[in-house]
Amino acid sequence: MNNILGLLHRKDIGSTVYDIRDIMFILLRTVIQSSIQMDRDNPLVGNLVAIMLGIFRSMRQEHYSWYVNHFATRYDLMDFLTEILHVFKDLVSFPVFPSDWMDMIMHQNIVILESLKHFTNIILEKFFVPFEKQVWSNFFHCSIAFLIQPSLQLDQFTENKTSTILLRYRDIRKETAIEIRKMWFSLGENKIQFVPQLVGPLLEMSLIPEPELRQATIPIFFDMMQAEYCSSRYINESYGDTRRNNAHYKGNFNDFENEMIEKLDILVEGGRGDNEYKEMFYHIMMENCRNHNTLKVDGTNFVVIAAKLMERLLEYRCIINDESKENRMACTVSLLQFYSEVNRKEMYIRYVNKLCDLHMEFDNYTEAAFTLKLHSNLLMWNDTALSSLLRSQRHPLCQTHRQLKEALYHEIIDYFDQGKMWESALVMCKELAEQYEEKVFDYMSLSGIHRKMAEFYEKILKEMRHESEYFRVAFYGLKFPEFLRNKIFIYRGKEYERLSDFCTRILTQHPAAELMQTLTTPGHDITHSDGQYIQVNSVEPMMAEENEKYGEKIVAQQILKYYQTNNVQKFKFSRPYRDGKSTSGDSVANLWLERTIMKTTYPLPGILRWFPVESAETFKISPIEHAIETMEATNKSIRNLVIAHRDDETLPINPLSMKINGIVDPAVMGGFRKYEEAFLTDEYLEQNPDDVHFVVKLKELIAQQIPILEIAVYTSDLKFEREFVTMRRGMSAQMSLDSNRLSETSMGSNDSGLSKSMQPNRSQTSSIKSTFANFNFNAANLTRFFVGVAILAVLDNLLSRSISDLKGLFGVSSSVSSTTKLLVGVVKLLLPLLQIDVVSFSGGVAVIGVRVPVYH
Repeated sequence: MNNILGLLHRKDIGSTVYDIRDIMFILLRTVIQSSIQMDRDNPLVGNLVAIMLGIFRSMRQEHYSWYVNHFATRYDLMDFLTEILHVFKDLVSFPVFPSDWMDMIMHQNIVILESLKHFTNIILEKFFVPFEKQVWSNFFHCSIAFLIQPSLQLDQFTENKTSTILLRYRDIRKETAIEIRKMWFSLGENKIQFVPQLVGPLLEMSLIPEPELRQATIPIFFDMMQAEYCSSRYINESYGDTRRNNAHYKGNFNDFENEMIEKLDILVEGGRGDNEYKEMFYHIMMENCRNHNTLKVDGTNFVVIAAKLMERLLEYRCIINDESKENRMACTVSLLQFYSEVNRKEMYIRYVNKLCDLHMEFDNYTEAAFTLKLHSNLLMWNDTALSSLLRSQRHPLCQTHRQLKEALYHEIIDYFDQGKMWESALVMCKELAEQYEEKVFDYMSLSGIHRKMAEFYEKILKEMRHESEYFRVAFYGLKFPEFLRNKIFIYRGKEYERLSDFCTRILTQHPAAELMQTLTTPGHDITHSDGQYIQVNSVEPMMAEENEKYGEKIVAQQILKYYQTNNVQKFKFSRPYRDGKSTSGDSVANLWLERTIMKTTYPLPGILRWFPVESAETFKISPIEHAIETMEATNKSIRNLVIAHRDDETLPINPLSMKINGIVDPAVMGGFRKYEEAFLTDEYLEQNPDDVHFVVKLKELIAQQIPILEIAVYTSDLKFEREFVTMRRGMSAQMSLDSNRLSETSMGSNDSGLSKSMQPNRSQTSSIKSTFANFNFNAANLTRFFVGVAILAVLDNLLSRSISDLKGLFGVSSSVSSTTKLLVGVVKLLLPLLQIDVVSFSGGVAVIGVRVPVYH
């Protein structure tokens, strides 16, 4: 057959019209059906396809007419068209020839295109009246598959290969698009039968980066909108009597819009489309909508939505493979919010799950929990069957709203638990408990959820968890992506992450960026430059108003700290400066603050570890207001430390002692004495008569600090006494053991008995270690500690005597009964013996002196 067809194709053998006709009638249908049935792995399939292509290449218009007319019935012709269109679609979708056989593949494409052109006329003539939807549908799907096949996408080839194809053949995509467009606009009233089924294939075709092809196909989408809008609301797939009665119009194009948005998401994310397509789509569609009386409003709204979606999808596609997880999450949230705005629940849930998976990839359990809550918020506590839009791939077996919501709640609670957000987990538990107790009466599940709640309450008070650090990050410069450019964000730091570590992490994500060294707002030369500039500083979270009740009551610090750093939406930072007009110099009376308070779009923590700042307010804090804030913070800090030591006796005493020492003997700012000198004077009131209420407030705070400080000192002394008693008892026991060992040792022996007795056994060593473990002292005070032990050894003997004996021993007058004066004599005796310098160790001696009454 190859030889025969090759011979018939020659130009020097005369007319071959009837020879081709005979071969066509005898072999064409057989070859087509054989190619359908033959397995693609069969080595002869290529030969069979080549014969079929040879027959079609030889056929002319009259051959198509003869072949169509030889079918006995209309249905036989429809079967033939169905078969051949299926074969053509299969050939371009699953090629039988290797991809590097360029000439053979292009020959196949030229033959198929010529055949499709003939088939368009046959379909229009034979299957329009009466209308056969299946034949038309087969034609559209075959033609579109032919157009989007990889072997025709010249933009994917090298420059040399593209030039060769254009030189030997041509770009046949435009011709195919014109045929498809012609067939679409020939449908007339039957267009509605292909909406929304053809939206996806036509969109995929229009996204091919060929300007003329795009210009030819984009108007089809407007025609689809118009077709659905004007279709009948009573008769499916028809216009019905809408021509006589406009009230029967469907009046919307929801099916087209939903399909368009869904397919745009899939295709653009998959790599199709570009900014040029977005611009062309917007201009062509907007022009058509504005010139149409009926679709002027709804149509333009849809075009705006579609353009915004394409913009975000293109941004998402560029960023999704970025190494920066923040950028990937930001683009995902951008799309998630878009689908929420346009009420596309299925797409919304799709990106909720994508965002949750991203968080789990980086162990962001808290953010993953908040993300899944977005899905649960769409569900109700009832047994309504789930629609396909609300189903979850995480829980495919759930059939009702209640089942899925309960499953999501348990997953969310587990994530909150892993993120140590037990307060948030308790909120979810309480809602589940209410359902179990009052709605479904599931007492087994109720008991389980109550056990879990008890566990969470215990964890809040007993388990250690970090306090979240927050940072302000500003991105300046045109080189940043659109969603970062010249915007300010508040970031929630990682666990125990400090400012230096955070800066390093941010700069690693943006290696081309430069870290700014000041907090001043940059000018136009920075914000509109071609560079990248980042401004980073720590910010302090401001407790939400609904949680301020915890700060007004005496509650455990573990509870208070959570609400101070979580569920916060406002943050502040201050920049100190000196007023050049003031004559106070560098004193506290001239220390001003520039305070900035920022509000984020959503509370933190949330579905992201950062949110943009939606508003900011900057104002000045006067020196006396700053003093009041400092005093309030100091009093609150002491109060919290005292409460903490009251609730937990195992806490180390050092922080409280250091705080007391810093207030009583301030080494840097001079304490509240500086405030008294600067603000609590007649001169200050004369110069600042409007600050009377501030002066009164400052006096009250200073007065309030005295009783708070007294309680703190008492708490410190009491705890120190307990530790000191424990230390003395431990040392006395150890000295007693040593004394017993010495008495049992033979001093005249030459053997190793002495060395053996002097080596403590394992239990004795453990006793010493446990004794020292009960104290809180640092290396700097180690010398004082051992001196104190020596003094205590002497005091232990002296204090067993009567007071009168001690007075005589130390030369203290009998008229003096004060314990303090008695200690003076003790010190006079002990210092020369121990050769201790009074100045160097006065602090240590004072401590020993204070503790004498305990042992007395």
